[in-house]
Amino acid sequence: MADLGSPLSTAELEAAIGAVAVEEGLLPGRGWRLNPYLVVGGGVVMLLALLAVLAPILPLQDPNALNPVDHLQPIGTPGHPLGTDQLGRDMLSRLIYGGRITLVAGLAAALISTGCGVVMGLVAGYFSGWIDIGLMRLLDVLLSFPFILLAILIVAFYGPSTLHGLIAIAVANLPFFARLARAQALQLRERTFVEAARALGVGHLGVLRRHLLRNLFPLVVSALFLNVGWMISQTSALSFLGLGTQPPTPDWGTMLADGQTYMAVQSGVAMLPGIAIVIAVVGFNVLGLGLKAALNPEGQE
Repeated sequence: MADLGSPLSTAELEAAIGAVAVEEGLLPGRGWRLNPYLVVGGGVVMLLALLAVLAPILPLQDPNALNPVDHLQPIGTPGHPLGTDQLGRDMLSRLIYGGRITLVAGLAAALISTGCGVVMGLVAGYFSGWIDIGLMRLLDVLLSFPFILLAILIVAFYGPSTLHGLIAIAVANLPFFARLARAQALQLRERTFVEAARALGVGHLGVLRRHLLRNLFPLVVSALFLNVGWMISQTSALSFLGLGTQPPTPDWGTMLADGQTYMAVQSGVAMLPGIAIVIAVVGFNVLGLGLKAALNPEGQE
């Protein structure tokens, strides 16, 4: 402990600044609060993740193996618990392997849009001036297009694929998260602990990383997982339109598109991938709400 008559070191001053931030309710100064949203959402997401990761070692049939003789078999058929599609491919296998593509695409798109959006928003809100004006006008251009139309234009230009689809969805959603981060940065940059850090000579990068980004952590984490559910629905929509994952690779969106023609004959070929999308989206949304409540420094829902 420093002597009362001696000046505090830079490290001690930095620690004091962090303590002020906790007192102001900005940094998570308490442990996580377990809540029903976190348990339910986390359970659903963990189950989906385990199925996707363990797919190669599970006793599943080849998702692309054709068997026209057994096409459109109903749910409960021996050897095909969830039936078969119009080409005789096992629906259970295609759902699990399709989940790998859909979940990875949704998570990757969420990471790109949330990460890039938060960085852009923090920089714009912290520096203000011409940097803020330039970044916000760029985002306004993106906002002038309906996001699904912008995603379709990007995919149409580069060609349909899973990678191009997720990048298109991520770019189309950048403005939403950039504006969210910018609004928070505009408030945080006026707080006492940020001014104290500047007075200590902390550089702009240090203030952004150690104080602004750190204080935005709960918001970023909850927004990320809420964003994953949204991205899953949008990447699936692109695949449904034929602009995302291409056959024969299984993907919930392409499976939904392929099965809609046979709804009257075997409803499961379209209903099962649709149900899978709903479960994944709801699971990630509930997990995002749970993380928001658990990371809330005030301990409020």
